Amino acid sequence: MHLGDEFIPAAMVVWGAGVRATPLVQRLGVSFDMGGRVIVEPDCSIPGHMEAFAIGDTAAFLHQGGQPLPGLSPVAIQQARYVARTIVRAVRGQSRDAAFCYVDKGSMATIGRSRAIAEMGRLKLSGFLAWWAWLLVHLFFLIGFRNRFDVLFDWTCSYLTYQRGERLITAGRRISEAPGAVATAEEGIDR
Repeated sequence: MHLGDEFIPAAMVVWGAGVRATPLVQRLGVSFDMGGRVIVEPDCSIPGHMEAFAIGDTAAFLHQGGQPLPGLSPVAIQQARYVARTIVRAVRGQSRDAAFCYVDKGSMATIGRSRAIAEMGRLKLSGFLAWWAWLLVHLFFLIGFRNRFDVLFDWTCSYLTYQRGERLITAGRRISEAPGAVATAEEGIDR
């Protein structure tokens, strides 16, 4: 792997990063948690501003068991739907819905070639069957036929050719992991 002008020999590169709220929320003048997320009201509104909302990685929702909800896309998706309904109700002059309540539909993760784990309520899967479930769920939640087709085609090619994929986001710096594998933050390319 090349990092700038320095070459670091590596068989595998693992990159980890934390999720942090956008710096814009720091200007709101409200309370934040240790991760810089806005501590929101039970309806996901910003304290003192019922007309403004914070969801997903920007929000610390502490009204369901006292712990923040996990930083996962299902949380953000459910919050977005809830807030959209709340805004539509406000435009129509209707009262707000009850407080937001996240429904955990389970967790899935791929852990290798044709291997995954999945927990959905009492149903627990592992191995090849869980991998297929992971694949189908991820395709289902993509928007549009073309996106689904493109992703399925890429996954199939990668699976059949044993090519590894990577996603490089490098904040504008160029990092070369392998010949031809160069990306910048603006490109954010999948391979």
